[in-house]
Amino acid sequence: MTAALIRLSGVGKIYQTGKVRFEALKGIDLTIAQGEFVAIVGPSGSGKSTLLNILGLLDTPTSGTYHLAGDEVSGLNDTELAALRNHRLGFVFQSFNLLPRYSIADNVALPMIYAGKSGKERRARAAELLAQLGLGSKIDNLPTELSGGQQQRVALARALANNPDVIIADEPTGNLDSHTGSEIIELFGQLHDQGRTMVVVTHDPRVAEHAKRVVTIQDGMLLSDVRDADVAGAAVLP
Repeated sequence: MTAALIRLSGVGKIYQTGKVRFEALKGIDLTIAQGEFVAIVGPSGSGKSTLLNILGLLDTPTSGTYHLAGDEVSGLNDTELAALRNHRLGFVFQSFNLLPRYSIADNVALPMIYAGKSGKERRARAAELLAQLGLGSKIDNLPTELSGGQQQRVALARALANNPDVIIADEPTGNLDSHTGSEIIELFGQLHDQGRTMVVVTHDPRVAEHAKRVVTIQDGMLLSDVRDADVAGAAVLP
C-alpha cells in the first residue's frame, strides 16, 4: 500500500442556485493508497455524498485538484470522465440500480459493453463473477426474482466487471436487513483482502468497523482521519 491511487488537494465544491450559495466542501485534502479500505462517515448534510460524487467522477470540484492514479482529472470533459469511470471505477449503490427487464448476467455485462468487450467475453466474465458471488445458478434470472442481498451481490459483480482500480460504494447496506448487510460487509472485506481498494460512504457502524481507515466529514470539512487500531472507537458516529 505505497502508491497514492487517489489524491485530493484543497478540493472545494460550491453550489449556486440563484442568489443562494452553498459551500458543500471546504478545502479537502485526502490521499488514498492502492489497496486501502476507507469508510467515509458523517452526519446528514456533512458533505460526504458530495465527496463521494467527486471521487467517483460524477461531479467536479469548484476548486482544488483531483489526481487519480497519477492523472489530474478535475478538468476533464464529460466524455473523458465517463470513459475513465468505466475503466477505473466500480460502483455499488444503496438501491442496487439494476435494470429490471434484463437478466442478472446482462446487468453485470453492461459496463463491459461500454468497454468494447465482445458478447462472448461479456457472458463469460458475468458468469465467472456471479459464480464467485454464489449466484451461478441464477444467471438468467431477473433482478425482481432475487432477494435484496442477492441483488446487491449482482450490483457488486457489475462493479467488478471491468476489474476497476477502486470500488466506490454508497450506503451499500442501507436497504438490507442486519443479517444480509453483514454478509455484504464480509464480501467487501474479502475483496479488500484480495487487494482491492474500497471506498465506502456509510452510516452503518459495522461497515466502518471493517474498514482499516475511517474518514469523518462534518460541515464540508475533514474532521478526522483514523487508521487501523483506533478505527473501532471512531466507528460509533451519528
